[in-house]
Amino acid sequence: MKRPIIIGALVASAAVTSASLSLLAAEPETWPWKSKLPPNPALVELSSVDGVSVVINKSDQPTVAITVNASAPSPGFSEFQLAPRIGDPKDVIFSFDAKGRPSQDLTKQETTPVTFTLEYKDAPIDKVGVVEVYGEANCKAFSVTDNKETECMAKSMPQ
Repeated sequence: MKRPIIIGALVASAAVTSASLSLLAAEPETWPWKSKLPPNPALVELSSVDGVSVVINKSDQPTVAITVNASAPSPGFSEFQLAPRIGDPKDVIFSFDAKGRPSQDLTKQETTPVTFTLEYKDAPIDKVGVVEVYGEANCKAFSVTDNKETECMAKSMPQ
């Protein structure tokens, strides 16, 4: 008679754990230039960037959400990240390298489309004019001011 109770408790515990993990995943990340975390050396640059869009949420705690459409060098990439690039601190251009963790399965080497969105808190909202995202082969930029894609213009360098 006690087995259904134990099974029910395990199921409820799993549901609560799953719900709390999804809530943690939804939390915005710290703006990369304010983060104290070092770059992850296991991540590699994506092959190319096909498109970028940016949305600024000016709520009580403003956030910047960056969506990237890119190509990964092989299937199974995960843990996507935008690594900040070094540039002119006086301009309103923020440049990133699009990176991800490659799959452990190296048997397939075919370019695979990926899309990911990262949301950041603590960004200097009033100073974000253009966001540039670099891949191995190219760069795509989005003008927050004009709300449309634009040309990459910064002379930034990877960190």
